[in-house]
Amino acid sequence: MTVMTARFMKSDKFAKIESIKELREYGLPVPETVFIFNFAKQEKEIDKFLRGKKFVSVRSDKAGSTDYCPHMLRCPHSKAKGFIKTVIEGGCAAVLQKYTPLKKGEIVSGNILALENRILVELMGVGPLVWLTRKGEVAEQVIFDKKSLKETGHFGKRLISSSKLAKIARYALPLAPYRVLEFTLRTDGLCFWQIKDDPTAKRLDNGSKSI
Repeated sequence: MTVMTARFMKSDKFAKIESIKELREYGLPVPETVFIFNFAKQEKEIDKFLRGKKFVSVRSDKAGSTDYCPHMLRCPHSKAKGFIKTVIEGGCAAVLQKYTPLKKGEIVSGNILALENRILVELMGVGPLVWLTRKGEVAEQVIFDKKSLKETGHFGKRLISSSKLAKIARYALPLAPYRVLEFTLRTDGLCFWQIKDDPTAKRLDNGSKSI
């Protein structure tokens, strides 16, 4: 790893990593995760994480940047260390996570948006969350009243029951308005991937009751 890369490997400069740390602070369930800033110094930690796993997910985060970063969501054990090393040598930090396989019929991914008096949940159905965030393929939108968590609006195909969605929406109650939680619901539980700000969401509170 170059001297330049080492100099910038500080977690307080990485938005994605800080986001995962914030999820932990809120006590939200997140996948087993290790942040890798220095391959040589953390190689034993990487080996320990990889032990017994056929696949892992490797994401990356670049200091001071929101640009696309390389990732391998289904990374074979045999390729993981090489890919992590490449990511770090490219000036990014690696986010090593437990691999979550996609199985048809048991996964729903989406966003929870906190507004002033409402909570908006967007779902895209079966598949990785990048379909929602990068392609905009939203299959269902549901609005809940923030105080009662009663459904006040719905659009699209009903993917899961309103009562289940209300339980998921509850996780946004501690958040300040215009913050977003990215999540995946599986048969074996709920996990969160990221928390971020969405200032553009303010327009939804400008006197409009519609989605």
